[in-house]
This record gives sequence, structure tokens and C-alpha cells, in this order.
Amino acid sequence: MTNTSLAAPVTNPSINLAALNVPATVVVSNTTPAAPSIASGELKSLETARISWETTELAASNNRLYSILQQAYSFYLVMKQDSSKNVRKEKLAAMEAFIEERGYRNSFGSTTHDMTRVVKCVFGVDRRRVSAYSIALREALRQEVGATDLIVFLEQNGGVEQVRMGGTKPLSLTKRADLVKAEVCEAVISTVKFDALAVKANADWNDKQVVLVATYLPTGEFEINAVVKHEGAVKTALAAYYTLAKAKEREEAAALKKAAAEAEAKEKAEVKTEDKTAKQIAKTAEEITANEQLAIAAASFDAVFVTEAKAEPEFA
Repeated sequence: MTNTSLAAPVTNPSINLAALNVPATVVVSNTTPAAPSIASGELKSLETARISWETTELAASNNRLYSILQQAYSFYLVMKQDSSKNVRKEKLAAMEAFIEERGYRNSFGSTTHDMTRVVKCVFGVDRRRVSAYSIALREALRQEVGATDLIVFLEQNGGVEQVRMGGTKPLSLTKRADLVKAEVCEAVISTVKFDALAVKANADWNDKQVVLVATYLPTGEFEINAVVKHEGAVKTALAAYYTLAKAKEREEAAALKKAAAEAEAKEKAEVKTEDKTAKQIAKTAEEITANEQLAIAAASFDAVFVTEAKAEPEFA
């Protein structure tokens, strides 16, 4: 016989551990969502402060530092490269006097670079900082960076510390192109209009730069061979323009430096010659004076001798 009765469903079944006489410890997990901790809010506040410091205070601090370094670098360049010998001597004397006044004389060796001396005067007794700044400025000097370009040089090469560690690197192609793009756009050498059949109009390239591949003819004319409408080609051409312009600037700076050195050498030679001539004139004058004095003395002696000789009595 089939039992068709069904047991009533049990709601929330459980085991009566007490009835089974089984010791047990029941741990109930806390499923209540935790409120945001105070520490988390503190970290977020610190993060916000850090972002503000990086974008405002640190940036302003770096700008001020670079400005001071630029002025120190300029002082050195004038002391070494100014066309006037008197100006160079004045700067050197000022530096030497300052070093003496601050008692820095024993901080330098016989081979200490003058750039380090200048930096020491500005930044004081912190040896590591003086060393770092001096190395960075000497690297700029090695690359013949002008005083007005120093801040850009430091920024483009990752700052003083990166330059100190030897992290200077050539500018990227894109960066070089961007630096001269506006300059090239403003310079109009000539206007050329092509045959519409040979070079079809393209509204997408209006007011944009293109590259013209041309052949230079003996007549001084350019024979246009192709028009390249490609951003990469334009960027490469602008970067090449930048590189050539900088090379020309370095050549001109080197020529000026050489001319200044030659002028200084000539000036020294002239001063040396003038000193030698002056000494010779003085020596000749002394000899003339001495000879005149000897002549006067001899004449006086002769006069006295003759007089005394005439005064001698005659004996029969």
C-alpha cells in the first residue's frame, strides 16, 4: 500500500546541539558593509596634496631653481667669454673676493673647474648639491648651450639630476619639428603655382605644409620634381631644418669664440710688446741719465783738478 501522505515542509532546519550533548562554538560573520575608514580619507587627502604640490609648488620651485642656475651659468660665460678683457677680469676678481670672504678657499683643489667655483658661491656648503649643479652646467657648456637656452636644455633633458647622470639625449624628430614649425610657416621664400593637371587640388591640404622634391639648377632655379603630401615627410623635413640651423649656430658660436680667443691673444701680445718697449725706453733713459751724471761728475772733477793745479806754487 502506498503512503500518499506528505510530511510538512520544515522551515529553517537546524540541529539541536544541546540535545546531542555536543560542545560547539558558533562564529557568526559580520555581513554589515564597513564604513569608509578615516585612514582612507587621509590617503586621498594626501594624494590631492601631492598632485597640487607637483603641479604648482614643485613646478614653481623648479622654475626658480632653473632661473638661479641660468644666472650663475651666465656669470661664468661672461667671466670666460666676454669680448672685453676688463669685463672678464672684473668678474673673476669679484668671484675670487667672494670666495675669500666666505672662506671657501680650502674647498677647492688646483684643478677645480671655475664653474664649480661659481656654483659654490651661489649654493654654499652643500657639497653634493654643488657637485650636481656644476656637472649639469658643465654638460650644458660642453654642448655649447647659450645662457638664454639653458632652462629649455634642462627641461628637455629631464632636469638637473638626469643631466648629472648623463641622461642628455638628442631631441626626438617630433620635438625638433615642433620647435621650428611656426618659424618655417612664417618664412615665405617664394610662391609657386603648379599646373592643375600635374598637381591636383586637394581641399584637405589647404593651409597645410607639404614637401617639395626639387633639383637645384646651375641657373639658380629649382626644378620641382614632386610634391609629397605626407605628415611624416613634412615632420622629417622640419627636423632636418632644425638640425642644420643648430649646426650653423654652433659653427657661428665657435667662430666667435675663436675670434675672441685670437683677439685676446693679440691683445696680450701687444701688451707684452708695449711693456717690453716701455722697459727698454726706461732702461735707455736710465742709461742716458747715468751717462749724463758721469759726464757732469767728470767735468766737475776736471775743473777742480785744473784749478788746483794752477794754484800750486812755482819753485825756482
